[in-house]
Amino acid sequence: MTQKISRSLVLPLLLILTGIFSYLTIRHNWNFEIASYSIFVLVSIYILIFERIIPLKQEWKPQNDTIWVDIKHFVFSVAIMDSFGKTVGLTVVFYLQERYFDPFKAWEELPLVFVYIIANVIGEFLPYLYHLISHKGKENSYVSLFLWRIHAIHHLPTSLNLFKTNWIHPINMFLNTILKITPILFLGFTKEVVFLVGVTHVVVAYISHANIITKRTLLDYLIVTPQIHHFHHSIKMAEAKNFGNTIPFWDLIFGTYYNRKGTVDKVGVVTTINSTYPSHKKYREQLLFPLRTITGCCK
Repeated sequence: MTQKISRSLVLPLLLILTGIFSYLTIRHNWNFEIASYSIFVLVSIYILIFERIIPLKQEWKPQNDTIWVDIKHFVFSVAIMDSFGKTVGLTVVFYLQERYFDPFKAWEELPLVFVYIIANVIGEFLPYLYHLISHKGKENSYVSLFLWRIHAIHHLPTSLNLFKTNWIHPINMFLNTILKITPILFLGFTKEVVFLVGVTHVVVAYISHANIITKRTLLDYLIVTPQIHHFHHSIKMAEAKNFGNTIPFWDLIFGTYYNRKGTVDKVGVVTTINSTYPSHKKYREQLLFPLRTITGCCK
């Protein structure tokens, strides 16, 4: 009974708690950067607790032999490249607005909740397209194969948990960030809305990769839940859909949404005779993997 209650409440409770924290941050004009880091820490602790209470798969628990790779991915991809992407996006937008366009001010006249929803939908579009294209991996195209090899690092793990969220190539992280933040900033959304969109991205990114049993609910159509994102990592191509990072809106629009009863069986990359992926334990190999496309393509 306790487990059933936990799997029903674990996701809604996290959304409620982070929603309250975000509301208080805006209401009391707290520092957005400190609040964002605080939410990240709280979300991480929350997920670690529930990964022990109601794990989806025992074999998905973090392994000691890859912990240093987990740390390196977090430092170089999440901590450095995410910040760099935001800086570049902000610079580009300021440059364009100063010389060619005036910021769009109409958002300030609309309810914050309504604007927040619009910002999430707009912010997800380009990352969705990039994510979708990255999964093509055409062996006769340098660009297609290069994009897949950048993204393939995220699919290398054969397990999913809090730490595997950070397994993402620095180039992939940079492109994700700049493609999401630039349209939002360019369209003149307020700093409060940008803060809320950023918090949503962090919360959903980490909970969607969590090794936690969740219940199939209406939330699967509103945000990217563990239920639907685990299928994205499936080794079965028919299940490896759901390319939205935080909301499944564009998946529903373009027919790339997937869900079913039950849970994913196995996750990882599909290996073939012509594909050789880097070792799970060697970060340097993973970092250089996309750069070797020219030697492994179009023969």
